[in-house]
Amino acid sequence: MTSILKGLNDAQKAAVLSGASVLQVLAPPGSGKTKTLTTRVAHLISDRQLKPWNIIVCTFTVKAAREMKERIRGFVGEGLEKKLILGTFHSIALRYLKSYGQLIGLDKDFAIADTADSKAILRRIVKKNGFTIEPGAALGRISKQKAEGIDSEQYICSAKNIEQREFSQIYSEYESVLAASKLLDYDDLLLRCRFLLMAHPQCVSNVQAVLIDEFQDTNTIQYDLMGLFAQKMHHITIVGDPDQSIYGFRSAEIKNLGRMKEQWPDTLTINLQENYRSSGAILHAAQKIIEQDESRPAKKLQATHSLGLRPVLRKLPTAYAEAEWLVTEIKRTQALSGTMLQPSDFAVLLRSAALSRPLESAMGKAGIPYRMVGGTKFFDRAEVKVLIDYLRVVDQPQHSEAVERIVNVPSRKIGDATLKGLQEGAQKRGVSLWRHIVDVARRVAPSAGGLSSPAHKGLSQFMNVILSLQQKAKSAEQVSVVDLLNLLIKKVGFQDYLKTKYGEDHETRWTNVEELLALAAEATSPEKLTSLAEEDTLPTIEDVEQRSQLEKQDILSSFLANIALTSSPDQKAEGDIPLQQVVISTIHAAKGLEWPVVFIPACYEGSIPHSRADDNDEERRLLYVGMTRAQALLYLSCPIKNAQKSETTISSFLTQSGVNAFFENHGPSLPRVATRDLSVTLRRTCPSVSEIAESSLRLERDEDDWWPLDGEEKAEERAKWDSASTTMKAGFVSAASRYTEEVEKHREEAQLRRIESRAAGLGKQKDPEVKGRKRHIEGQGSIAGFLKRQRSCEEVSQASRQTSTAEHAHDQGDVQPLDDITNVHQARQSGLISPKMPVAPLRKMRSAPLERPTKNGTSTDDLYVFLSSSPTRLEHNDYDRREIDAKTHPHSLPSLHARNCFKPASTFHTTSMQKIGQPVRKTLGVKRSMNGWANRGHK
Repeated sequence: MTSILKGLNDAQKAAVLSGASVLQVLAPPGSGKTKTLTTRVAHLISDRQLKPWNIIVCTFTVKAAREMKERIRGFVGEGLEKKLILGTFHSIALRYLKSYGQLIGLDKDFAIADTADSKAILRRIVKKNGFTIEPGAALGRISKQKAEGIDSEQYICSAKNIEQREFSQIYSEYESVLAASKLLDYDDLLLRCRFLLMAHPQCVSNVQAVLIDEFQDTNTIQYDLMGLFAQKMHHITIVGDPDQSIYGFRSAEIKNLGRMKEQWPDTLTINLQENYRSSGAILHAAQKIIEQDESRPAKKLQATHSLGLRPVLRKLPTAYAEAEWLVTEIKRTQALSGTMLQPSDFAVLLRSAALSRPLESAMGKAGIPYRMVGGTKFFDRAEVKVLIDYLRVVDQPQHSEAVERIVNVPSRKIGDATLKGLQEGAQKRGVSLWRHIVDVARRVAPSAGGLSSPAHKGLSQFMNVILSLQQKAKSAEQVSVVDLLNLLIKKVGFQDYLKTKYGEDHETRWTNVEELLALAAEATSPEKLTSLAEEDTLPTIEDVEQRSQLEKQDILSSFLANIALTSSPDQKAEGDIPLQQVVISTIHAAKGLEWPVVFIPACYEGSIPHSRADDNDEERRLLYVGMTRAQALLYLSCPIKNAQKSETTISSFLTQSGVNAFFENHGPSLPRVATRDLSVTLRRTCPSVSEIAESSLRLERDEDDWWPLDGEEKAEERAKWDSASTTMKAGFVSAASRYTEEVEKHREEAQLRRIESRAAGLGKQKDPEVKGRKRHIEGQGSIAGFLKRQRSCEEVSQASRQTSTAEHAHDQGDVQPLDDITNVHQARQSGLISPKMPVAPLRKMRSAPLERPTKNGTSTDDLYVFLSSSPTRLEHNDYDRREIDAKTHPHSLPSLHARNCFKPASTFHTTSMQKIGQPVRKTLGVKRSMNGWANRGHK
């Protein structure tokens, strides 16, 4: 016993040795719950003399089950751990259904419908009935009903309104299709197992102890199964943490802890308090957040590491600035810690995957390798899925959804219309799609709407492939799954199909096929099959008939069932994380994992807590789970504007009284002492001073001081237009406010300038235009200039150039020609700005954001300004006076003809704002409105 208890603290020892029949072990993050649970299993076997085949241990992931099995092997010796009934709830339910399913009328050849199958069934039902619900939403709703123990018949009785009756029809038809195809979905495995154990409790009469991991994630059916497993001896141990209950969207019930105490009043509760993962400062901050929920049981976290550096709560101007800051902090932290931290030591945890775009962009630009957790699973990849579907049809031809997906892969000239006719024909005859295809191919049954010769040939080819594989699988000689796959690949020409369909990407696709072959070889090797037989076989119970396991024809079925369970939505992405890559993950997917440095960006209202969340307490627990993934450094951040340029409000969880005291408002400086503390917390060698100095040479700055601490934009950025937040492109300035403020002030100046212009003789005619050349509007870049070709345009007068330059300097600062776009900020040219009437701003696109116009300029135009709100219509005497001025001094103010030649600012989009040519065509659209009230008055 001494060797088993070695390394346990007092609370862990009490949990392992407890003699209580019903025990709750509340284990906060990093408290060693897995070690405690596995040690208790070893104690029950070694010291209490319980037989391993009479112990059930339930987990929530395949990875957790594998880890527990390896630890238990270290305690009790090789071989005994295989006799435990250990696995996920779904895998244990599958074992009982395979062994005793006949007692409730379950067909021996049942198979498991994966998520793709379920969605395909629902998609067809929805389309046939003309319903509007999305298949994914319908599946989630059905799953929720099943998790609460409500079957389709019960739901029909409770349906009241039209929407509920429609859903009841979908639910009922879905169940009928599953039954016809001999399929059980993931929820059915638990429901049927519950029904089995309720109707035939003798199936678990041998069970002496039940242990449940991650109990806070159990739903109603899983809670019922726990009680049914232990219904004879009532010996139950659960390990969980109500503060980490974050799967409410999967129907997890945090109330199950309370239900357990009500059902078994003598339940003993032991709290594990010592944390072996995070620094003290991180734990204190996380504790402050979770304690905002006053309804939770009071319990504390005690750090076993030093206090360490306080977590960071950083404010940034925008989501993209936040991403750039995060990348900068990764580089800075790496450099200041010498060689101690590698890219794989960093994790960015998001409330939802949709927030990853700015981060991916920033990391890509900075050359930081990263990995997105939760990508497409191996068995869901298209080329792998096709081969698996072929095997599923070989094993169970009634699987109509799999038949539908592969009947025309590779192409056999069987189009959608032909497939629809085959489905309708099968439905009318009341047979499976496969049976109907065989009959049509053999001309035993007619096809709806007729069948073309190429399509009939294709059906015959498909039928022959499946039948030949079935014959091979049932032959007397020993045929492995790998043999079937190789024969399938050869018969359908799968490698040539990949080359045709995926082109240059076919080699990567073929590599996945080779990996599938390797996995099949490993999973169905004689040694593995023997091991599986030992693990899947339940103990023999007197007077209870049990099916034999893993007969020759069951090897393929077992292989496919294990694949289906691996693809269960309850399974997180698994596998070793590639070295030297930053991890980007959702907080949900990161549960149970840990990293030296963790970033949690987008901590604002609507993100966390999420705008669509029903339970605010669960959102708080989600933030708590994310924070407690960090071992040494923790960063939280909030952009003032999100990726959609909308203003944000920092998360209410971070604005409660006293929370601010637990956070710094900028990244840590990482002095030598802090680096030494990091090495102790991470149990790594502390880098030398010279190593830190050498790695720090690559840094542009060694402090987090580039962005203002208040989250506002830097001074030079505040003066620039946020052009992406409006429908107007860069270069447009709203003239409504300017017109209102300046029209009265500039009216008198305009009159004075006209008098001065007459006296100075500024009304000279311009040089004649060169024939055949289009008029070049001042301030407007040309396409030739953009392409750096020789421009040819009319020469404008020096006075006009000066006036234009002054106007543009007044309106928007410097304007660069299009052939001089750069991301280097140019210094503004100083100079006097002569007063001029505001005209339609002739602007063009710039690479840099435009600076805000100042209000103290001296623009003088009192006419309608482009894109402003309409000003008050001028009186007729104003029109008359302007016409006289135009006739006597044709160049003293912009003419009506010149206005019709207005060329709008450059744009990369095709819109109604195009260049207005000669002559002007009257329209009812925007072009006419450009001319203002003055021009409309005489039409």
